[in-house]
Amino acid sequence: MKELQARDRILLAAKDLFSRKGYEQVTVREIAKEANCSHTSIYVYFNDKQRLLEELSKVPFENLMKEMDSLLTNDKFSPQKKLIRTSQTFVHFGLCYRNLYEAFLIFDASRVDTTTTQSELNKIRLNLFESLKSAVSINFTCWDERKVIEFSRIIFYMLHGIIMTYKDTDERVIQIERRVLPIVKQSIIYLIKGVVTNESTESFS
Repeated sequence: MKELQARDRILLAAKDLFSRKGYEQVTVREIAKEANCSHTSIYVYFNDKQRLLEELSKVPFENLMKEMDSLLTNDKFSPQKKLIRTSQTFVHFGLCYRNLYEAFLIFDASRVDTTTTQSELNKIRLNLFESLKSAVSINFTCWDERKVIEFSRIIFYMLHGIIMTYKDTDERVIQIERRVLPIVKQSIIYLIKGVVTNESTESFS
């Protein structure tokens, strides 16, 4: 790592330590030691540990958002297929970054129905949830905001549970997805079908 610039060494060290030990368990001094620099050097490039996490998550989140936006604007897909593909794309992201998933998505996260937040990372998270809401709303165009949020939460909890099930396994992503992505698809179909056939259910009354 010595031949890399200090900023790059810090990012690589943080990514490795966050992946192995978990974001909350890692200190700035540990990152500095791994990066072969003083802990004060970290503050030259990053205000704090959270800013480091934001920087690490930037490119993965940007790519995820682009893919989701592309799916939602693709006229070749039906509304149901857009929701299925969006959900599968999120699961793929979570599995690919499973060692950092909790830090990226969960640490110090704000409520999904919060309209403002000071954290750049939370702004990205809220944008992701907005994409999921968009995929839901085009399937249920007569729903109000509350119903869309509730159903979007149900889907998110399901997807989150799938990702967390595999976060500590060394199994290859492609092997997991062969089993899991068809389940995601069928679950979305069942959820939509259930709501359509019983709009008066208590959860959405």
